[in-house]
Amino acid sequence: MRFLQVALLAMAASFAQAEVKIAVVDMQRAVLASDEAKVAVEKFRAEKKGEIDTITTLELELKGIQDKIAKDGDIMSEDERRKLKNSFEEKATTYKFHRQTMQKAEQQELQALAQAMEPKMQAALKSIIDEKKFDLVVRPEMVIYNAPGTDITKLLLERLNSAK
Repeated sequence: MRFLQVALLAMAASFAQAEVKIAVVDMQRAVLASDEAKVAVEKFRAEKKGEIDTITTLELELKGIQDKIAKDGDIMSEDERRKLKNSFEEKATTYKFHRQTMQKAEQQELQALAQAMEPKMQAALKSIIDEKKFDLVVRPEMVIYNAPGTDITKLLLERLNSAK
């Protein structure tokens, strides 16, 4: 414990002596906003058009059933209400299944894209760090406050897009 306190004091003293250049970068945001990601998302949507259309159709059917119950629920027979409720539950289960399948596929696609872009992103980030002479680069989740000009995400995005 004593060693940790001494190490922290030594770090604080070294930070006090020299101006430390710190930057914040959101690598995930840069990857997702890149031209390469936009192309990949469009390709994914084209490949999954049938599944997306199924989900959209189910959403519309569920909304239609809800609207019908809200509008005509008071004048419906108990049997009609029960049938609508059963139909709604079936469609909701199907919708949930298709939606979860689609979300899982989206996550896998984005993860594969991030892994594929990792070397290019690291190279672009390293060139920015070397060029701007940053001493420390952190992720935004680790920062409570950052002054204007310390976020280099936009610069990283520009480098990713220009490094085709």
